[in-house]
Amino acid sequence: MNLLVLKRGWGRSKRRNRLYQFGVQLLLGVVLVMSMALPIRAAERVFFSFGLLERSLSIASLEAYAADGTVNPDLAFFLHFMPPEVRTEFRTVLNTSHQVSPVALSQSFYEPMGEQVLQRVGDLIQTGQRQNGFYALRSAIVLAALQPNGFTPIDVLRQFPTQGMRIDLRVALAMARRAEQFFEQTNAVIAGIEELARQTERPGAIQPEDIPDLREPGSFQFIQQELVLQDSNRNRTYKADLYLPQIDSPAPASIPVIVLSHGLGSRPADFADMAEHFASYGFAVVLPEHIGSNFALQQAVLMGAASEVFRVREFIDRPLDISFLLDELERRNPLEWQGGLNLQRVAVGGHSFGGYTALSVGGAKVDLAHLRQSCRRDTLPEYPNPALLLQCRALELVGSPEEAQLTQSFRDDRVSIVVAFNPVNAAIFGPQGLGQIQIPVIMGASGYDPAAPLVPEQAYSFTWLTSPEKYLLLARGGAHIPQLTAIVNRLLSPSLDPQQLQEDLSLFRSNVKALLLAFMQIYLADRSEYERYLSPFNIQTLGDPPFEFSLIRSLTEEQLSQMLNHQLGESSTSD
Repeated sequence: MNLLVLKRGWGRSKRRNRLYQFGVQLLLGVVLVMSMALPIRAAERVFFSFGLLERSLSIASLEAYAADGTVNPDLAFFLHFMPPEVRTEFRTVLNTSHQVSPVALSQSFYEPMGEQVLQRVGDLIQTGQRQNGFYALRSAIVLAALQPNGFTPIDVLRQFPTQGMRIDLRVALAMARRAEQFFEQTNAVIAGIEELARQTERPGAIQPEDIPDLREPGSFQFIQQELVLQDSNRNRTYKADLYLPQIDSPAPASIPVIVLSHGLGSRPADFADMAEHFASYGFAVVLPEHIGSNFALQQAVLMGAASEVFRVREFIDRPLDISFLLDELERRNPLEWQGGLNLQRVAVGGHSFGGYTALSVGGAKVDLAHLRQSCRRDTLPEYPNPALLLQCRALELVGSPEEAQLTQSFRDDRVSIVVAFNPVNAAIFGPQGLGQIQIPVIMGASGYDPAAPLVPEQAYSFTWLTSPEKYLLLARGGAHIPQLTAIVNRLLSPSLDPQQLQEDLSLFRSNVKALLLAFMQIYLADRSEYERYLSPFNIQTLGDPPFEFSLIRSLTEEQLSQMLNHQLGESSTSD
């Protein structure tokens, strides 16, 4: 009976969106992959449990299916509940070899966020004694990776160290339902935001040919400089890349300044194209490197030279990096740049963890009470939210000397506009913390971002902003980073030509730069004529499927609740 429930649930998913279908297929694929084989000394069967009901499957049958496609009777029972295309994909997955450093895997799974993710998987894949399978899984994966010629999922499970494996189907169903609800909520909010954007469109909107194309480079030449910053108070030395437009005899404080903060595991070079574009329009752009959460540290973890992908003090050090950078620019401005930099009205933008950074220097304050509530294990969502796991790490500073620093205001009065794209922020700031920002805020969101999901991380956060000037820019087909965007869109549209997708992604990046440039011209260079670039008509003409843009300036919690409740009502009707 339990598997019939799974089959009906799977049937519903095929009538819904491809993302949910993929999520459920992946979940059940993982269940069977993780039950593919046990050590020679282990039991010969894998048990699938649903409360008191239980059915087992022979390991030999699974191995025969992986080897040559043989379907024994006990395996046939399980495969009956898989769509034909998933069976083919499943066998391909079983035989796909992976070459991954065992040191990298070990470091990833011993890193705090990696441990938390594996703990959740361990609720589903348990030992024979119904204990969480966390330790067994970690051991099996790392040992399998020691094989010199790569390893398959079968190799992983041959290393499973206990005398049995048990798959809890109740946990699987709960995960599947939560995944379904998550994707439906996301689609409902996307549709709601797009409808709000359409409602604000005015008759007689400008046509694209009426305005210059901001996707094209500007007329200014620029130079790039590397700055080395030494903050003795924090014993922190870090670099920043400066892109400086070449303006003939600039008037004092005439060059607007933009600071862009990279995300976790990223680096300044990832925003070089954006910096060059803005500099070509007369903006000075600075890209600091946050050394406690950058690409170099991520690589050190993978090489076994570091134990964590970021240092928890980054919640403090990142905003302090921005303020110290501005201090240094002010100090060096008179002699090195003839006083040409305007450092009294600065734009700070950031992506992901950089979004947290930008919001912090814009005035958002950490709300520990809200963070504690969001990070309680009984309130954590069933679907994975890496952004929440990242924010919960800040609780490690509670009770330490850094706690007072964490909860202080990092507001820098020189910051006059904040741009936060795909920010990780909702749990750590909450309504009280985000309500402290009183300068213009542009919050960017991607429709299908599994790393910092739209609904918990940007949609709710936007309703909590009290700034009189705020914008939510939504990219329907976007994900967290370009590589992930490509993967998601291939899943959504399997027939999409890969070359066409790359061209679409390049155009998408150009459109984002053009929209952000318009905001900078308006709020940093006092060029009000650029407001026409932000008309709903113009924004809609910039995007093409699957990367369509919507821009709204207002969203209340009541409106957001109506979107979500409407989705829940439709789900109940369809069920």
